[in-house]
Parts: sequence; C-alpha cells; structure tokens
Amino acid sequence: MVCPRHRVATTVTVFLLLLACQAGHHPHGFAAAAAEKTAAAAAALDCSEAVMEVSQVDAGLLPSGIPSYSVTITNTCLDCTVRDVHVSCGEFASTVLVDPASFRRLAYGDCLVMDGGPIGPGDTVSFEYSNSFAYSMDVASVSCDDV
Repeated sequence: MVCPRHRVATTVTVFLLLLACQAGHHPHGFAAAAAEKTAAAAAALDCSEAVMEVSQVDAGLLPSGIPSYSVTITNTCLDCTVRDVHVSCGEFASTVLVDPASFRRLAYGDCLVMDGGPIGPGDTVSFEYSNSFAYSMDVASVSCDDV
C-alpha cells in the first residue's frame, strides 16, 4: 500500500524541478532545496488518522467466564512514522491488566497508544483486555514524522 502523501510529495518535487529547468536554472541549489521543503510540507498535510487501523477480535473466555478481546493497532503507512496516537475508547477498563506502556486510558473517551511514542511504518501494537463487552475503538488523532 502506498501512502497518498508519498504520491503528493513526488508530484510536487517533480513539478518544481520542471519549473526550475524551464526557467533556465540548474535543478540543484536553491530550486532543489525549495522543492524538498515544499514536498515535505505537502507530505505533512496528508498525515491523518487514516494511516492507522484498529482491529479487534474475540479472544475467548477467561477461566472466570469473562470474555476477552485481542486488539491490534497498525500503522498502515509504509513511509511514515506516527506518534501521539490517541484512540476514542469510551470508559475503557479491563479485568486483566493491560500494559499501560502499550495502551492506557487518559480520560473518558481518550486512550493513548505506546505512551505517545513512535510507531514505525508497518509496525503494530497488540494487547488483550477482558470485560463483559467489547469497547468500540477508533483512532481519534495522530502526529506523523517522515521516515
């Protein structure tokens, strides 16, 4: 899967280099630097919650009979690193401990993934929780970095 931001950055870079050549300037130096800055800015604009995917499946029952669920949060962008991933999670709670460094509730409807640290291209964060019902989880916000 190719991120839309990669296509935009490439298109902007090629366009600016063509403009520099048409103006009779060599594409190195100022024009190349301007093209790289513009491409980086365009790429940053394409960063969104859409690069993150949350999947959740039933993981069976605990010995106590309480249902458990397995959650995987994946960075689907292959050329961007994300951080500060926040998930809308309602009143998330679990009868078994979820490693707070992986996933923790900050406030009603706001859970933080990986303590806000980086999640690289294609990387996943997984955890299991148990409760009498599954919580709805959707990515609410992210910050992106270039690889």
